[in-house]
Amino acid sequence: MRSVLFTVFGHPVYSYGAALALAFAFGLWHALRLGARDGIKRQATIDAATAAMISALLGARLAHVLIEDPARFRAEPWEALRLWEGGLVFYGGFIACFLTVPFVLRYHKVPFWNAADSFAPAIAIGHGIVRFGCFLNGCCYGRPASWGLILREVDGQPRQPSQLYEAAFGVIFFFIVLHAWKTRRFRGQAILVYLFCYAVARFLIEFTRDDSERGQFGPLYTSQWVAIGIAITSAVLWPWLRRTQPMPPPSGATAQAA
Repeated sequence: MRSVLFTVFGHPVYSYGAALALAFAFGLWHALRLGARDGIKRQATIDAATAAMISALLGARLAHVLIEDPARFRAEPWEALRLWEGGLVFYGGFIACFLTVPFVLRYHKVPFWNAADSFAPAIAIGHGIVRFGCFLNGCCYGRPASWGLILREVDGQPRQPSQLYEAAFGVIFFFIVLHAWKTRRFRGQAILVYLFCYAVARFLIEFTRDDSERGQFGPLYTSQWVAIGIAITSAVLWPWLRRTQPMPPPSGATAQAA
């Protein structure tokens, strides 16, 4: 664990915050590249990414406050604003993005599913980067095991490296989703591939985690219920988008080559 990477003029630079910044920077660069190939204007991508970053932070923090430790934040409400110390729930931020970014895209007259596809690979790798930040920060740790990582700041016993599992999935999903983007047959295909793959992976990874304050309903954790909902939604949307959002046929020389 290395929650503080270094200090600048006496101010700590947290590993989790650095991971967030790196994920956003790489994600924006990659989304700009794919968006340009789809004819999406540069400013539209930048505005959508900015709105996504702000809403993701606020949504992720709100989910943490509501699910994981509401009593603490009722007693000390200002603690909810200390984003640099971690305490963010991915699904909260992800859902917040889906509620806010469409308005930005509508302002720029950009089709939502086109933009979602261009952001999909960046979301995958960005989540992997952030989970590595979780590993350095010491949060989202795994269950005790006969092997694994020893987190002396927690209790000094070997634990499942659940953060690294999810970081690895982020890298793998980046290449899977990028391939889906290159070979897609309808708008929205790439983002649906990511959503379904991540939901399945997250459902399984939750069995290896041990930070039980994240909330539980019945036999499953909150994130597992959300994962089930996202997987079902992705499966339902697939045939609908395939029918209503087909990719335009290639034209010109590309059509002749095809």
